[in-house]
Amino acid sequence: MDARHRPSTDKESPIKILQNVSSEIREWERAVTVVVLRIRQIGVLIDRLGPAMDDLSELLDAAKQIAETAEGLAVSAKGIDQSAEIIARDAEKIAQALPAVERLGRLADRLPGGGRRYAAGR
Repeated sequence: MDARHRPSTDKESPIKILQNVSSEIREWERAVTVVVLRIRQIGVLIDRLGPAMDDLSELLDAAKQIAETAEGLAVSAKGIDQSAEIIARDAEKIAQALPAVERLGRLADRLPGGGRRYAAGR
């Protein structure tokens, strides 16, 4: 134990005892003042933390929306790729059939009543 907190074996004067008590009260007052200051600082930090947490929550929501959108885009991109393959295959088939269609058109033009028909008066 600290010498100030040990019971005195010598008889101390009441003034000396009061001076010791007064000194300890001042130490406690300084300690309490420091604690109160720290509590206030923590309060300020908590006040600042609230809006930061709100911002963080909004950022997390936005990140979730971006992830969901990216997921949907990936699905759409896969569908577009599949459609592009089908279109490319069909375009190739059309290109292969085009000469035959042109020959068929020329043949139809040679048939009686074939060829381009114009509306009356033109």
